[in-house]
Amino acid sequence: MKTQFSLILLSTLSFLLVPFVQADSSFATTMKERLPEVIKAKGEGTVGEGVDGLLHLRADDASAELKKMVASENKDRNALFASIAKKTEGKTADVAAKFAKAMIGKGKKGHWFRSSKGTWKKK
Repeated sequence: MKTQFSLILLSTLSFLLVPFVQADSSFATTMKERLPEVIKAKGEGTVGEGVDGLLHLRADDASAELKKMVASENKDRNALFASIAKKTEGKTADVAAKFAKAMIGKGKKGHWFRSSKGTWKKK
């Protein structure tokens, strides 16, 4: 089941990434490499997806390693959103919202999602 979800999430990310980031593959590569770590943290409930398209910590006492992983993921996501927005002549916030919607839609039962008001909901 966990492997199936990983494949679904990877295919979603691939669908979002491939058409837009072929020339900007550095962040796409690191996001792909980091994906198992992100999936593990989501499964543990230590991080969740936000409607802003970013990964959010769920605990104030998160480890330095987890904080670093979230910061790195969000840096790459912001680069992804900016790259797609530039190539589509759209807005970065709109790209992030579409990404968030896709991540929420593909989210696994038990994963956490943060609203625009900062409240958490479990799928």
